[in-house]
Amino acid sequence: MHGNLTVVLEILIVAATVGVLAKRLRVHYNIALVLAGVAVGASRLVPRVGLDPEIVLQVFLPILLFEAAIATDLRRLRENLGPVVLLSVPGMLASVGVGGAILRLGLALPWALALLLGSILATTDTIAVIGTFRKVRAPGRLATIVENDSLFNDGTALVAFATILAVVQEGRFDAGQRAAQLIWVTAAGLAVGVAVGFVASLLMRRTEDHLLEIMLTVLVTYGSALLAERIHASAVLAVVAAGITVGTVGWRGLAPTGKVAIRSFWEVAAFGVNSVVFLLVGLQVEFPALVAAAPAIGWGLVAATAGRAAAIYPFLALLHLRGEPVPLRWQHLLLWGNLKGSLSMALALSLPLSLHNRDLLVAVVFGCALVTLTVQGLSLAAVARRLGLGRPGAAELRLEEEQGRLLAARAGQTELDRLQHLGLLPMGVFQKLRAAYQGVVARSERRLRDLLVLHAQEETRHVQAVRRRLLVVEKSAIRDAVNAGILSEEVAAELSAGIDRELSELPAGEGKG
Repeated sequence: MHGNLTVVLEILIVAATVGVLAKRLRVHYNIALVLAGVAVGASRLVPRVGLDPEIVLQVFLPILLFEAAIATDLRRLRENLGPVVLLSVPGMLASVGVGGAILRLGLALPWALALLLGSILATTDTIAVIGTFRKVRAPGRLATIVENDSLFNDGTALVAFATILAVVQEGRFDAGQRAAQLIWVTAAGLAVGVAVGFVASLLMRRTEDHLLEIMLTVLVTYGSALLAERIHASAVLAVVAAGITVGTVGWRGLAPTGKVAIRSFWEVAAFGVNSVVFLLVGLQVEFPALVAAAPAIGWGLVAATAGRAAAIYPFLALLHLRGEPVPLRWQHLLLWGNLKGSLSMALALSLPLSLHNRDLLVAVVFGCALVTLTVQGLSLAAVARRLGLGRPGAAELRLEEEQGRLLAARAGQTELDRLQHLGLLPMGVFQKLRAAYQGVVARSERRLRDLLVLHAQEETRHVQAVRRRLLVVEKSAIRDAVNAGILSEEVAAELSAGIDRELSELPAGEGKG
């Protein structure tokens, strides 16, 4: 036990040191950890620690999935459900098929093994993708597609991997049985996650103790995963569904202090897991083995890229028919952001030791992970800027800064009103603090008006997206008023028509939604 704790402490010291250096050198933290892991592993400064696939899949992955899912904006997910579903279900299956065909051609693998390797390379690693894309100043809609695609892709890719592995081990394929199993694993996993998340949300509404609320979210994370596994459903989809449910249903009943505490806890947990996982990824790399398998790794990279292209371009082209186009340059960035990492490596390491060509499959996956994390990960921000998706201009930054001040001040006012209503503040203190907040609100509103007038002729995509969102909210409020009997259908129709005219005058730009 003492030796294990020493190794863990050494890993955390290396991770902290790399974090400080990465920030000063302006290198992406996750990628710096991978490179540091490679260097440390080669120098033997830290004992080589194995990347246990069970720990990655059952301990680390739920933390990262829940942290990302709880921050998911359900409204944005609904608005972009088309591209997310197309990429994570039929797109993922197409990626497995195309990648498997290329691997069979290039490596002369049997079909079953080629498809098995294709399913591993079809995963868009949540840990790597979300961590890297959060450093890129991407439009809101693109960020939503990327994050939710990576979340749901994990679930569908793991289901495909388990199905193909079972076929390889059994030596036969029953289409009806596998289809029924696929439906059950997916539907039951989502149902378990929603049910567990909903029950936890009801409990969270009955307490204002943020420590208990944090404990409930931990129970939701691992409870949903374990319950899904018990009924042979997808644990990944269960955790994602539970996180989204808590982040919507449960979130509305929480006090601001509870929300801050929960977010802080999961951000710290995800940061710690990311640090350990990416360092361990680097420690797994053995250059002599990768050099010997370089031609096979090259075929793996071709298969992963072609498979991802087959998932992106044909399926997202279908959205043009529905009037929901995803800009082509966004699709290029989705292709370049096809990173592999700990999840892919964990799946490769979980392959049975008796599997034919197992060492070759593991080497291909490790090589692809190292290349995509370093080459594509390091260049992702530059590619985004080249595609016109880099950092915003000074006007957009000023506008966003003032919006942030306004949102923060109004949230402070709301909490102050709640405390005064509960009788926890003397009237003099309440009036003094509220006046200070009101001054911030007034200044921010005035500056926002000035900025909007100043840039009225060349309105930014961000402002257009905000205007569109406000008009949609107004239209929804009118419909709610009709349902409540406050407005007549005739008046509501006239008001809605005016809003529709304003919406039609807005450019159908990339910031839509």
